[in-house]
Amino acid sequence: MRYPRSSEISAALAALGVYAQNPSAQELEEQAHAAGGESVLAAMLANALYGAAIGMGMISEGRMQEQRGSNSADLSLARSQALKASGAEGPGFVGAMHWQAAHIAGPLRALKDHQAAPLAQALAAVSWALVLLLQAMSLAEPAGSRAREVADALTEAREQLATAQEHLDHLDEQIVGLGDTLALVIAAVEDSVNADPDGHDGDRHD
Repeated sequence: MRYPRSSEISAALAALGVYAQNPSAQELEEQAHAAGGESVLAAMLANALYGAAIGMGMISEGRMQEQRGSNSADLSLARSQALKASGAEGPGFVGAMHWQAAHIAGPLRALKDHQAAPLAQALAAVSWALVLLLQAMSLAEPAGSRAREVADALTEAREQLATAQEHLDHLDEQIVGLGDTLALVIAAVEDSVNADPDGHDGDRHD
């Protein structure tokens, strides 16, 4: 397998306009040293390229929809190119989706301890469950130790989904509580409006 070099990836970043100009060989060497090696820098730049491509994809899809309207066939055709370009086939196809899901789940996992935001906690749990399910699918020919890995991944995925359900239930409780509070406020306002300045019931006319 041929691994892309940081110089090649940085050239692609420059072509997309992320860099004002392509870094020199010396600059890349210095960056690699600071990052911990060429392989680390290449991985960093490749992920930066992935992020830049996401931005380009969003802009390009938006322009396409402006010109052609919302067309699911066009959108499906455009988005299918992402996995095609990855070169993934067979189990590797699922592996590519697992990699993408992990990219999404990473930032969301930081929300799992936000007690005041159950929706955020549910997102964190669901996103990680998706990663685990794709991980289980990406293990080709599950036998022996791999079968154990699949079982463990599925068990943890179930736990994450159960956790997400708990957070959603908590969210429902908050919504119900908010509704009750608003109902009391509305009732109090109505009582105030219906009462006369002397504190008597506004409906009484003596």
